[in-house]
Amino acid sequence: MRSFVLFAALLLPLAAQAQGVTIGAAGAPAASAALEIKSTTGGLLLPRLTAAQREAIPSPTNGLLVFQTDSTPGLYYYIGGWLNLSNGLAPDANGNAGTSGSPGVRVSTLAGSTAGYADGTGAAAQFNPPVGVACDGSGNLFVSDYGNRRIRKIVVATGAVSTLAGSGTAGNADGIGTAAQFNTPNGLAYDGNGNLFVADPGNNLIRQIVVATGVVTTLAGGAFGYADGTGTNAQFRNPTGVAYDGSGTLYVAEQGSNAIRRLVVATGVVSTLAGTGSFMGGYADGTGAAAQFNQPAGVACDASGNVFVADVSNSRIRKIVVATGVVSTLAGSAQGFANGTGTAASFNFPTGLAYDGRGNLLVADRGNARIRKVVAATGAVSTLAGTGTAGTADGTGATAQFSNPISVACEANGTVYVADQLNNRIRVIK
Repeated sequence: MRSFVLFAALLLPLAAQAQGVTIGAAGAPAASAALEIKSTTGGLLLPRLTAAQREAIPSPTNGLLVFQTDSTPGLYYYIGGWLNLSNGLAPDANGNAGTSGSPGVRVSTLAGSTAGYADGTGAAAQFNPPVGVACDGSGNLFVSDYGNRRIRKIVVATGAVSTLAGSGTAGNADGIGTAAQFNTPNGLAYDGNGNLFVADPGNNLIRQIVVATGVVTTLAGGAFGYADGTGTNAQFRNPTGVAYDGSGTLYVAEQGSNAIRRLVVATGVVSTLAGTGSFMGGYADGTGAAAQFNQPAGVACDASGNVFVADVSNSRIRKIVVATGVVSTLAGSAQGFANGTGTAASFNFPTGLAYDGRGNLLVADRGNARIRKVVAATGAVSTLAGTGTAGTADGTGATAQFSNPISVACEANGTVYVADQLNNRIRVIK
C-alpha cells in the first residue's frame, strides 16, 4: 500500500487541497496533521470520519471529499458547505442528511449592498429596495426597484446592473428608458418574446416594456377602482403581482381588491378570474367570486392551466383552475413555520411565488426569512434556504440568511433569484 497527500486534484472530477484531518486526542482533527488518502490496487481509501470529526475540520477547502461513518453514512463533498453526494442534501448539526436534511444548494449575492441608487457591478450597485424579479432565460435578470421607481437589468454572468427604464421621479408617463415614469413598481413577468410586464401599484396600472428598446407603454388600468374592461377603461386597486401564462394572458394579483384578474395582452381586455373585488379580505375556497383572498401578492402559472397565488395575510398558497375558476388551498394553515403537506405546513406572510417548470413552486416566505418549496401535485412543503433568522449571510441552504425576502424568479435550469428586500440585495440560489 502507498500513501500520498492530496493537494490540488482528486480522482473523478473532484478537486481539493491538503487539509488537517488526522484525529487528535480530543477527537477533533489535529491542527498539524495532513489529510492522507490511501490507495491500493483496489482504488482509493478515503478518510473515514465521524460527523463530529468532519465538522471539526478547520477551514475545509472546496473539493474536499471524505467518507462519514455515522449518522447518515456516505460520501460528503465540501463546496462552501458539506453535501451528501448520494442525495444532494446538506447534513444537519448531527450529521444527518436524510429526508429531513436541507437541499444541497448554495446561496450567494449577485448584486446590491446598502440602500441607494447606483448602477455598477455586484456590490457596487444599489437598490432601494428591490421588490420584484423576473428572468428572460438568456442570462438577464430584471428587478423592480420600488423606492427608486426604476426597472433595473442585471447581466447574471457578470453582476453588472444598469437601468432599463424609469426616471426615478414618481409619476405616470410612457416613454423610452429614463423618459418613462413609474410609481412604486412591484411585480414583474417576462413573456419569452422580449416583453417585460410591470405591476405599477402606485399608478394602478399594468405597464409593458420592450426590453430591446426600453419603450414603456400602458397596457391596462387608469383610475383607482375595481372594474373590468378594456385598456384604460379597466380599473385596479393596488395591482401587486403579475404572471404570464405563455399563451398571451397575464394574471394579476390585486391586493386592494382581493382578487385575481386576467388580462389578454393582445387586446387589453381585463376580467376577473376569482375573488370578491372587495377591500375587505377573507378566506374561502370556492368558485370565482365565491372565493376569498386576503391581500394576494405573488402569482405564478404552470403549463397545465393552473394559477397559484401567495395569499399573504391568510398565510396560504392557493390554486386556481383557470378553466373553471375553482379556488382551493394547496398548502398552509395558521401563520407560523412548519414543513409538511397541505394544511400541515405553515407560512408567515408568503409574498413572492415562482413556478420552476418541474412541478414545484418557490415561495418567498417573508415573515420566516426563508425560501420554501411546494410540490404542486401534492402540496408537500420543504425549506430550500434560510435559517429563519434575518441576516445577510451567504452559504448553504441551511446556513444562509435573508431579511424580508419578497419575491422569487426561477430559471429553467433550477437557479432561483430572490429579491432580498431589507438587505437591498439580489440573491442567487443554486
